[in-house]
Amino acid sequence: MLDSLESPAPAISRPMARKKIASEDDELLAGQAGQAERLKLLRRTLGYETAISFAAFLGLGYTTYHPFEKGQPLSRDAAFRLVRKIPGLTLDWLYFGKPDGLPLEFARKLGVFGNGRTD
Repeated sequence: MLDSLESPAPAISRPMARKKIASEDDELLAGQAGQAERLKLLRRTLGYETAISFAAFLGLGYTTYHPFEKGQPLSRDAAFRLVRKIPGLTLDWLYFGKPDGLPLEFARKLGVFGNGRTD
């Protein structure tokens, strides 16, 4: 008797608005904004004047490394090379600017504490 004359009319339904859920991709995109500046800061802090010399130190070609300093998203391979070559460097700082895991002395050299905070 569900479809009989005695049954109430079906309720009108409309699609619900979708809430945007923050994703890891959103966090990654937000961190990319300062990524190039962090790479330049890191290079200069370690005493490399040019991207060419820093790329050689990392074992990367200049044409591979230089775009990262110009704003191209940092590749996983390059990020892992940086972390392996530079003691104390973290992926969190490279990708997102989070200094939490950096050793205190290294963080001070980078200027991420006090007035020179970069996150």
